[in-house]
Amino acid sequence: MEYRTLGRTNLKTSAIAIGTWQLSGPITLDGKADGFIDVGRDQVINLIHACEDFGINTIDSAEIYGAGEGERRVGEALRDRRDRWIVSTKFGLRRGDTGKRVIDCHPQTIRKSLEGSLERLQTDYVDLYLYHSPPNAKLLDEGKQILDTLKQEGKIRFYGISTDNANLVEQLSRKNAVEVVMFSQSLLTYPEKMLNLVQSHALGGMIRGVFEAGLLTGKYFQHKPQLAKDDIRSSWMNDAKTEQYAVYQSLVPAGFSMTALALRYVLDFDTTHTVVLGGKAIADYQDALQAFKLAPLDHETQAALTTLRQNLRQLSFKRRVINTLKSIFA
Repeated sequence: MEYRTLGRTNLKTSAIAIGTWQLSGPITLDGKADGFIDVGRDQVINLIHACEDFGINTIDSAEIYGAGEGERRVGEALRDRRDRWIVSTKFGLRRGDTGKRVIDCHPQTIRKSLEGSLERLQTDYVDLYLYHSPPNAKLLDEGKQILDTLKQEGKIRFYGISTDNANLVEQLSRKNAVEVVMFSQSLLTYPEKMLNLVQSHALGGMIRGVFEAGLLTGKYFQHKPQLAKDDIRSSWMNDAKTEQYAVYQSLVPAGFSMTALALRYVLDFDTTHTVVLGGKAIADYQDALQAFKLAPLDHETQAALTTLRQNLRQLSFKRRVINTLKSIFA
């Protein structure tokens, strides 16, 4: 396993981290599926222990995952090995008593949210505590004060945000109110402004979405996915034009998988300190580890990947225009 320094936190994180949304079981929010088929608590615990054997030392959760079940499973898995792990969790989104999605990261609720997470995680501190929804711009100073107090109390070590909104990260950076940012990056995206912010402000970079919910794993290149109704991806992936991404297959080095290429691409960025994966089986992480056997991509391959990304973006734009015109003149 490769280890990297998480920005200015000086935490030594494994280059691969465990994401737990997919491990937290099904959940409905506002009457719609917002989780995944349950793999079972025992399998989750076994997976986390196996990943530790692989050298993985970082895990991410959130209070909303499985309505708290995600954190409970992490707490159970790490109960006798907490000091070996960097634990990240998120606040500001939760499931209300009536099943509604509650967006609330008001400074006055931060401490209560953290106390709930600590209880479920069976720990007295978390290493990383991230906003899971955008904070009110007028309350940034108050939020920072609360988070700094929690740091002084030893209940959190560092804080940040999970977002793809680079303008928000820039605003938080100006107030020194962010130390870590979790954001999306993959073969299909190039979040230039976010990458520049991570670099210039020495932020910890946690990457999510590297496989685009499975579109870049190769498993759907030849056939469309047929996902269960309680899998959140079924609302859009079952009808997605997944075959268009098969163009990447020609760039996969001999002896390696599509997942290795997709992961290697993101690992090659200096702003990537850890990649949060959403595997549901030990085999998923074993496959991901192959990326470390793949040499950094050369300039020719990088250029080819850039061209593919631009071509796919243009194709997607054309399809959106055509669909819009069809809806107008239908």
